[in-house]
Amino acid sequence: MARAVRKATPGTKPLLVVAVLLLPLALVACGDNGDGVDDELVRRSPAPGETPAATSDATPSGPDGASARADATNAASTATPAPPTATPNADGVYIVACHDFYVPLDKVHRLDDDCAPDALVSLPDEYAYGPQEVVEGVLPDLLALLEAASEAGHLLAVVSSYRSYETQRNTFEYHVNEYGLDQALRVSARPGHSEHQLGTTVDFSSTTVGYELVEAFGSTPEGRWLAEHAHEYGFILSYPEGKEVVTGYAYEPWHFRWVGRELAAEVRASGLTLGQFLLR
Repeated sequence: MARAVRKATPGTKPLLVVAVLLLPLALVACGDNGDGVDDELVRRSPAPGETPAATSDATPSGPDGASARADATNAASTATPAPPTATPNADGVYIVACHDFYVPLDKVHRLDDDCAPDALVSLPDEYAYGPQEVVEGVLPDLLALLEAASEAGHLLAVVSSYRSYETQRNTFEYHVNEYGLDQALRVSARPGHSEHQLGTTVDFSSTTVGYELVEAFGSTPEGRWLAEHAHEYGFILSYPEGKEVVTGYAYEPWHFRWVGRELAAEVRASGLTLGQFLLR
């Protein structure tokens, strides 16, 4: 992923001092966190024991300006507070439980640095573009998906799967160095915020696009098959087209997170993004 990165007169001295003192308060009130994070996500995540505040109807701002506001109007934004076990950091980011397949991971929810999944297993070579690993419990549904796609005439390969915190740090820094901070924030998660750290998330691609992770993949026969059938095997597209103002990330037709077949069916039927559904 990658994202576009952005003398007083003697008689007035007392007023100037007051203005200087009030300026930081005004800036805090603006709620700008510097990452393009929807402030609603922060407000909707109460500390342990707090009573959740009512959901605001305000339209969030986003990197796409007017088009983002239009998307927000059309989106069914029903996100609600994070799990009560979430612990806020000093920077307002919430640490979510390790080894929980259903935690929200976005700009304001992340895993601990040392969180690593248990029982990682390797994918068979015929379905992996380079060495790939997922949590053991995910493998049966992943293989079933890949085999069903093959039977339908669509040869898919997993080109990215589990990533450690350190690997994601290097991935994010690469995007920053290549495209700048703003663009990196649109297409890559900061370390700890990546769904790949769960071991339940995979990036698919195909020979049609040279096994690259590009938006054009969504228009290929393989990409269209995934969009239509992945949920039948427990996988949900995390960052749908036209939902950047909601998800915080650009459209990624290759990025699918496993949540199990039953929950995937519920997410699909809800019409919500996966993040919205997990934050209900």
